Amino acid sequence: MKKAILTLTAICLLATCVNAADQEIHAKSDLKEVTVFLSGASLTSKGSFSAGNGTQDIVFENLSPSIDPNSIQASGDGDFTILGVFFRTNYLLNQPKPKEILAFEDSLEGLQYRCDGIRNQRQVYEIEQSMLIANKNIGGQNTGVNAAELEKVANILRTRLSDLVARIQESQLKEKKIQNSINSITQQLTELNNKRNKNTGEIVVSIYCKTPVQGKMALTYNVPNAGWSPVYDIRANAAATNVTLEYRAMILQNTGVDWNNVKLSLCTGNPSLPGTQPTLNPWWLSYYQTYHADKKAYGAPAPAATRSAMSMSETIVLEDMSKNEEQAADYAWEYTEVSEGQTSITYDISIPYSIGSDNKAHAVPIQNFTIPASFKYFAIPKLDKDAFLLAELTGWDQYNLLSGNINIFFDETFVGKSYLNTQSTNDTLAVSLGRDKNIVINRTLMKDKSEKKLMGLVKKETKFYEIEVRNKKKTAIDIEILDQIPLSKIADIEVESLETSGARYDKETGKVTWKMKLGSTEEKKVRLGFSIKYPKDKVINGL
Repeated sequence: MKKAILTLTAICLLATCVNAADQEIHAKSDLKEVTVFLSGASLTSKGSFSAGNGTQDIVFENLSPSIDPNSIQASGDGDFTILGVFFRTNYLLNQPKPKEILAFEDSLEGLQYRCDGIRNQRQVYEIEQSMLIANKNIGGQNTGVNAAELEKVANILRTRLSDLVARIQESQLKEKKIQNSINSITQQLTELNNKRNKNTGEIVVSIYCKTPVQGKMALTYNVPNAGWSPVYDIRANAAATNVTLEYRAMILQNTGVDWNNVKLSLCTGNPSLPGTQPTLNPWWLSYYQTYHADKKAYGAPAPAATRSAMSMSETIVLEDMSKNEEQAADYAWEYTEVSEGQTSITYDISIPYSIGSDNKAHAVPIQNFTIPASFKYFAIPKLDKDAFLLAELTGWDQYNLLSGNINIFFDETFVGKSYLNTQSTNDTLAVSLGRDKNIVINRTLMKDKSEKKLMGLVKKETKFYEIEVRNKKKTAIDIEILDQIPLSKIADIEVESLETSGARYDKETGKVTWKMKLGSTEEKKVRLGFSIKYPKDKVINGL
């Protein structure tokens, strides 16, 4: 009787487990939309499912294992009610082998078969070679051999051994080449299998159905390990009155899931930053207390600030956008729509993109601008003898740009890199277009006018510099030369300006600025002179 009861209990438990398993329905979803933030990304997947009546769990598989559970949102189409959503990680599910892996495995099998055949043939040649060498004696111990027979046998041995050596070397070479191919394919397979066997994420949506239903579900969730940063190409021409600014995003992602043919959006927001406004507490003053061996100083620890940033590189896979031969190709930035929100800017790109989960940077064109600009040369010969060509951009603040690196092209030639600082509050943004070796600048100390004097308890130093600027270009230029006169905050140190050759002298900053126009092959000279008085028993740093 007890055995019957136990058996019945076991059957009931088994039926309960089977019934519970039946209530979990596995469904597939396709990644459709991705919004990439400066740090992190928001993904939208869509899928369909079939469910019976009652309460059931719909499991959407093969998602990113790094989903933020708090960010998951689910919406659906169909006659059912969403009861709840949660996230879990699947550590056991291996992804099915894609065609790429199957093709590599077939190639590996064929190469291994060929390599084994060549190795077996080489071993046969080596055995034959050993037999010939081992049986090289001819005739008996008491019976000699005549010269004709000896020559005949020697020729046979030489010919056959030479042929065997050549065949063995040829086999070794073939075997080595095939083995190199086997090693390369094996490494590639290892990398692909490691990627295939990674943990996957699953979103489980609990639903209630009154009747069987064919439903659709849309899942939106945030993931880290993704982001984008701006990069600019500035193209300028000396004869033009504007510059072309190409705005690109460098996107990287390592979310564990490839983004294949998704609708891509770029957002200047950053949901990973805290959204709570700061609170200003009272600022209490107290005396500074030092530590002593017999005492303890008490005080609140200083707050520590932490900041994290994602760098990001990759290959873009574009949808086939083939055109007629007569029609000029479009540019990717022509397919970008800009929308400005309350706190961020979003760039919606209508061309589908594919970005692999490989943590490499992918360049995605965003926009292309033509910005009015004026050109001038700038130099600080005290720091660098070269003159730099500057493009001063006006109206740049209307384009919602972010600070980022710049690749500079002048007259269709790459001239270097710079940085675009959009935090500037000036109406005009100056961008360096690189050095121009056709502007020659020399700054020399005039030794005949520079001197040191001792006057009682005071030492006086006088310095004069001559700055020579020569334009070797075929066209006239505008150039700004910057130098400085030292400043003093100590009463015992007196600084006096002696000569600036008509420059603008800012006494608050010590900056001395010359603005001049130089015709072709023209040369100009300016001078800078100042004196410093200070106590003779003192030494001034940096003079």
